[in-house]
Amino acid sequence: MAKLIRSPVENSPFAMPNRLQTLEAIQSHIDRTKDLTKRANFGLIWFNLDHLSFINERYGWDTADHMLEEIISRVANLLPQGSFFGSMGGGNFVVLTPPGHTAVTTRSLMTSILHISDKPICLAEMSLPFSLSVGWGMFPEDGKSVEDLLTGAKAALVEAQRTGGGHERRASTEKTELHLQSSSLEQDLAQAAEKNALFLKWMPIVDTASQRVIAHEALLRWNRPGHGEVSPELFIRCAEEAGMVEVLDTWSLRYACKAAAQWEKPYRVCVNISPVWLASERLSKLIAEILQETGLAPNRLQIEMSESRFFGPEDITFRELARVRALGVRLALDDFGSGHSSLERLRFYPLDQIKLDRGFIKGLGENDRANDVMSSVLALARALNITTCAKGVETEYQMAFLDAYGCEEVQGYLLGSPVLDQTQPLSRPA
Repeated sequence: MAKLIRSPVENSPFAMPNRLQTLEAIQSHIDRTKDLTKRANFGLIWFNLDHLSFINERYGWDTADHMLEEIISRVANLLPQGSFFGSMGGGNFVVLTPPGHTAVTTRSLMTSILHISDKPICLAEMSLPFSLSVGWGMFPEDGKSVEDLLTGAKAALVEAQRTGGGHERRASTEKTELHLQSSSLEQDLAQAAEKNALFLKWMPIVDTASQRVIAHEALLRWNRPGHGEVSPELFIRCAEEAGMVEVLDTWSLRYACKAAAQWEKPYRVCVNISPVWLASERLSKLIAEILQETGLAPNRLQIEMSESRFFGPEDITFRELARVRALGVRLALDDFGSGHSSLERLRFYPLDQIKLDRGFIKGLGENDRANDVMSSVLALARALNITTCAKGVETEYQMAFLDAYGCEEVQGYLLGSPVLDQTQPLSRPA
């Protein structure tokens, strides 16, 4: 039986090594394995419970702890003799396969760990589904030291989590380099708002029929000191993983509303907000405060949330979105078609608009099926009394198709490029 384990639940029958003991165990495995003449390797598997913070908020710490205890028990029963199982804290765990285990046997064990989520956890009268994310690597191929092995596995874990959880990735040089760059980004990003390194660009949104500008989307940008402007995909993803996205959202919403309130024409202003606000039911309060502070009319503000992101429980999400709409603010589902629950969200949530993902638009004209899908989506939106906005319009054919099938709004480089906001005294690139 594997060396075990302490559960986070008080009075648990298990006794799990802590982070320090886990680090010592990895070093011990390295010392033992490097002297072997044959099959001189072992595997390090780092896994965690997906959406732990949401589980804590939704069901309470006691329920989360009991879920972790059940996960520990299930994993412990899978481990071969000579394995090590320890906690890294925060719902993160490390398994070391016995010295001499190959990548094949490590992968097999890792897959078995992933599949413990096939059966929900039953607590009291609840049956709770869950998923795990896994990053793993091999000594010495993926790291010859404790630090290198852990960094590689952690980088792989982060990559697995980006797909929404329930997946695994093996360590690689590329993943490790990206993870280290992101860690450095986090440190600078944490001070970005305070140092006036954030700024906005405006993407015009055009009425399809009249081809006149009717709105502007606020695009958050970051001028990283010593590096210049950073890709928004990179720094926003970094902020989400580091738990800093609410700081960026607050900054973006406040300054977008402040700028829009000064425009000569009453264009609508569209601001992207992370759905992480929904579970805590704090978004409507933030919007109300900023509207009062800036004096912007509520009907000029449109809040957009990416369809590809996790929205949380339907009942809580619906209540909070309803509160936002009650303020007079419009709601849009962004990147429509990029995720896996677009139609379900259309059915359940009080939306004013869907913004069609660029992938939809890019496929227009390539084949009849792409055109049929687009025309059907536009017809569905009309039936639901929801307006549509197409993103990434770049050709006259796309524009003509969207106009013919009733897409009300469009944006893209055919109609205008993002323009630097000039209303805020920020530290901007030249």
